[in-house]
Amino acid sequence: MKLRHKIFFITIGLLILAGLFAAIWLNYRDIVENFFKYAFDRQTLINLLRHQGKHNAVLFMAVIAIGSAIPGIPIATIAILSGICFGRWLGFGINICGIVIGNLLAINILGAFPHKIKPSRFRYLADRLKNMRHPRMGLSIGYAIPMLPTLLVNYAALELKMSLKNKTLCILIGSLPVSFLYAFGGDELIFGNTKAVVIAVVILLLLFGLYEIIRRDQKMVAGKA
Repeated sequence: MKLRHKIFFITIGLLILAGLFAAIWLNYRDIVENFFKYAFDRQTLINLLRHQGKHNAVLFMAVIAIGSAIPGIPIATIAILSGICFGRWLGFGINICGIVIGNLLAINILGAFPHKIKPSRFRYLADRLKNMRHPRMGLSIGYAIPMLPTLLVNYAALELKMSLKNKTLCILIGSLPVSFLYAFGGDELIFGNTKAVVIAVVILLLLFGLYEIIRRDQKMVAGKA
């Protein structure tokens, strides 16, 4: 993607994000202001947050989708807030849908404006994912590792020329761990439950362990060559 195209799409994306954040703030401003003004109890806060109307789920989903499509935008905060505002299961679904839609949007834009990606310290890892014996599993792992830029994984998906169904499936499978972490963590956080910390640590350890799977798979491929 050429620089002018990149600037155009990022600018449009940031403007849309700003508008969506403004809409979310307008919907929840009274609750936040009243909470600090009257200091009501936690259960009242939870009830107020979770009875603001399901239409707000669309706003959260859109923010996560646009944020996932723009390189370098952290979606963790809004994904955790979806667990706080909607509960674990609805927040989980919002996060998954947003991440899948956002990455599919990014892949389509990258495909419409092809351009050779610049070298990166993560490029070798993206190549390993793409060159695994089971490329679809490699891409799923790539989407599951928060430390790996999704831009590189999206480029790998383009280079593999997979069908829309397979790309969607890879993103869906890869988004499950982080969507779970954010939504369930947010839900546990608002209830003050320490289990959220335990869940977060376990999932992060599993995600770091995915790198070892990639490394061993690559060794097996090299040994057979």
